[in-house]
Amino acid sequence: MKTFVTTFSLTLALCAAAGATAQSKSTAAAPAPDTVMLSETTDGDYLVRRFVVQRLDDTSFSVLYRIDSARLVSTLGHNAQELAELDSFVSGIRNDTLRQLRSVVITGYASPDGPMKFNRTLALQRAQDLKGYADAKYGLSQHCVVTVNSVVEPWSACRALVAASQMPDRQAVLDLLDSKLSDAALEAKLKAMPAAWNYLRHNILPTMRRATITVVYRDGNVVVQRTMLPKAAPEPAPAANACAGKCPCEVIDRSITGIIVEMPGEDAGQERRQLRREVRGEVRDLRHDVRVADKIGKEQARAAKRIARKEAKAARKAEKAAVRSARELEKMR
Repeated sequence: MKTFVTTFSLTLALCAAAGATAQSKSTAAAPAPDTVMLSETTDGDYLVRRFVVQRLDDTSFSVLYRIDSARLVSTLGHNAQELAELDSFVSGIRNDTLRQLRSVVITGYASPDGPMKFNRTLALQRAQDLKGYADAKYGLSQHCVVTVNSVVEPWSACRALVAASQMPDRQAVLDLLDSKLSDAALEAKLKAMPAAWNYLRHNILPTMRRATITVVYRDGNVVVQRTMLPKAAPEPAPAANACAGKCPCEVIDRSITGIIVEMPGEDAGQERRQLRREVRGEVRDLRHDVRVADKIGKEQARAAKRIARKEAKAARKAEKAAVRSARELEKMR
């Protein structure tokens, strides 16, 4: 139920979303292999690297709920382990600057048995209950946008679990799940098989009564990493030369036969101007990368909204079809 990612830019407990760039002025390990280096320069005592962080898999945590209940119980099933890992995840990601958050989605689920209207309400209540837990412990909603969803699992979601089990009348149950019966008719036929229904009730349906927290990462983030360069040991002070105080000379080598000095030329000012031009160029490049990353993020967000609207429309259409089927079945009885 959980995909664990070890690096992720997040402050303020779980999701104070950083800007398109982030900086760390302390010595840090090299980024993970899922990043692409854009440039590497020096700035005074720091090595400055710019990266594009590629898309990460979402990180998800799931907790179970009792039948007909929307109250989180930490001792139920694997809940204690999931909540402990969620807490450890939050505690361990606050100092990482190479991952940035796009959104947090909390989804409540209900198993397919029972009235559809009741199950929809129950699934939403489970999502809201888990959101309340995260808000109370991490201040989730105060620092980022949180989306709350609810899903009533269809009977077809049981098929893989049934196929992998050794339950009684397994093939007969699979045939029913593959049939075109309405949910109400399918549940009635399953309940008419006591051994199979008892197995479903104790081993499969409880896994569907759950709620999840999913962290969705941004992709294409431009990140700046500043690493302190190691300082060399100080050179021993040179002996006073014969022209000390009389000319601006610098000792660059010493040998048995005497002292070799180099007079400062006129290139120092040119070097400083060139350095300033390079710094300005880096700033322009960074701003351009930020604008590109922001544009990509907005386009992806718009695409996600379009997909969500299409899925919602399809779900409403399927629901209406199910209602019509149920009504037709009632008329046939």
